[in-house]
This record gives sequence, C-alpha cells and structure tokens, in this order.
Amino acid sequence: MVVTDYLVDNFDAIMDYNFTASVEAEFDDIAEGKLVWNVMLDKFYKPFHDKVEDAIQNSERSKGERILGIDPKTGKEVSVKIGRFGPLAQLGEGSADGEGEKPQFSSLRSGQHIENIRLEEALELFKLPRDLGEFEHKKVTVSIGRFGPYIRHDNKFISLGKDDDPYEVVLGRAIELIEAKRERMIKQ
Repeated sequence: MVVTDYLVDNFDAIMDYNFTASVEAEFDDIAEGKLVWNVMLDKFYKPFHDKVEDAIQNSERSKGERILGIDPKTGKEVSVKIGRFGPLAQLGEGSADGEGEKPQFSSLRSGQHIENIRLEEALELFKLPRDLGEFEHKKVTVSIGRFGPYIRHDNKFISLGKDDDPYEVVLGRAIELIEAKRERMIKQ
C-alpha cells in the first residue's frame, strides 16, 4: 500500500489504466510492424525519466509510519512503519543526535499489517526475546529475527518449526528442536 500510494503520488499517469492500455496497443502496433519500437520507447522514456528525476529530487521517502499510541508501562510512543527488512513496530523515539535511549524494534507477525494493527497487538511484539529457562546450564531464549522465529542456546540459533509460535513455545519444545538440530548436524 505504501508503494502504491507513492507511485500514485509521483507517477500518476503511469498508474492510470488508460496509460497501460495505450502502451499495450502500441506494443501490438510494433508487433504488427505499424510502429517502430525505438520511436515508441523514446516517446515514453523522456517524460518518464523526467518524472523519475523530479521524484528523486522532490518527493519524500515514505516510511508508511503510523503512530498507534503510548505504552502504558513505559510512557513511550508506539508506532509502526516500513523498515529495512519489512514492516516493524517501534517502541520509543530515537533522538536526532543519536544520543540517549535507543528505541526498541520488532518485526510484525505474519498476517499483521501497518494499516490495521492495534496498539495492544503491537505491544505484544515487544515480549520477545523471551527467556524459556535453562538447558545444560545455559540459557534458552526465543525471538524473531530477519529469517524468522528462532531458539537461541549456547550461542547457536535453531529455527522454530512452522507450527511453533514464538510467543507460546515452552522449554520442552525448545529442547526437542535443539536436540533435533544436533542430530542433523551429526548426520551431515
């Protein structure tokens, strides 16, 4: 939705259905030998290039940010936006000079969207990483990273199964996953 909004704001003619239909008709004319392809592309490219240059110089990069409210426990602002690795929730605000307390970030879960996530749902995301207990005298935690949900034990990362929810998984299941990964590593 953020990308579509940006394109409509900055490339309205190209996003118009009639534009697409006319380009398809010109492609048909090229295929039938009624139109020279480089003439058609030149007619398209010059105005398009000018639009791109204008957008680079004058448009703001949209982050699709939405402020959801204030966390009742910390008093910090909670917002959602597009980050480097996809949609995320942010707890707290970073200062312009980089000093002070840094905000916390958490990826949105599958099925959650910036445009309709509620404050309560976003606050749940900050319950990770979550300590599950100890195994072999080492801490076991669960979290979500850029490659999905995982268990961390003894500085090793073990992916959760498709049916495992990082907000619900218990120590017993984490130990099963740790041992299963060890077995796979031995067989390799």
